[in-house]
Amino acid sequence: MKKKHKSDVTDNEIIDQIKEKGLAITVVCELLSINRSNYYRKIKEQPKIVRSQSDREKQNGKYLEIIKDIKTDHHFWGYRRVRAYMKYKLKISISNNRVYRIMKVNDLMVKTKKYKAKRTSQRSKPRPDKVNQWWGTDMTKFYVNSVGWLYLVIVIDWYTKKVLGYKLNIRSKADDWIEALDMAVEGNCPLGAREYNLNLMSDNGSQPTSIKYEKTAALLGINHITTSYSNPKGNADTERFMRTFKEETIYPNEFDSFAEAKIAVESFLKFYNEDYPHSTLGYLSPIDFENKLNYKDVA
Repeated sequence: MKKKHKSDVTDNEIIDQIKEKGLAITVVCELLSINRSNYYRKIKEQPKIVRSQSDREKQNGKYLEIIKDIKTDHHFWGYRRVRAYMKYKLKISISNNRVYRIMKVNDLMVKTKKYKAKRTSQRSKPRPDKVNQWWGTDMTKFYVNSVGWLYLVIVIDWYTKKVLGYKLNIRSKADDWIEALDMAVEGNCPLGAREYNLNLMSDNGSQPTSIKYEKTAALLGINHITTSYSNPKGNADTERFMRTFKEETIYPNEFDSFAEAKIAVESFLKFYNEDYPHSTLGYLSPIDFENKLNYKDVA
């Protein structure tokens, strides 16, 4: 190997050698009476090391397989949510643009239709600014072979988007709604719901407006509010969860028994709370977001 003579050493190389000692570039250039702008100009003129197209294509191929695996389980995920899951859960550093290009080229983008509701909201929905301030509750149903309709009632915290309580049954009575609410309070209100000045939003269905349900909410110290009529945004956060639940669990699957459906529901609820990248939470999962809040409180 041919060694460099002192005369062959450039100003930039001398600066870089001194810079390794911990001195700032501004100080080094001043000591050596070298124009700092010339230093930066020469850096720009240096040939850049460009990865070959084949290397990038190979890397994209690896990313594509990972993306396909994610899309197999989550058909309705767009590129932002896919990238967030890769970043936060799989610890893969990749940009939104790169995931977008890979998914677009391979026809993995979500095809959506936008619909505009004819109804107009009569009032804006409450916006919580802390945990245990506003909860929402709602019910959805889905069909199971050999069983018939199953009904899922959930309670969700609007601030963290975390599912706090649920009840799955072959019926939908006030007792089922109460059981979901009790689970939420027992697991998330260590001081009792009354101490949090908690509000609960529901629709005007027969179960949440029943005397039994209203008495239970009052006994727990919960301020139960129902959405106004023709107000599609009144319980929007809770209804959006139901849509996600159906996209992730109901539409891609068929269940042959209550036990099979129950396993799938509980598996999704666990995944949703622990791993689902939520756009309004900066693509953190509800529990990750909750942990972040707790860390700030401790700090």
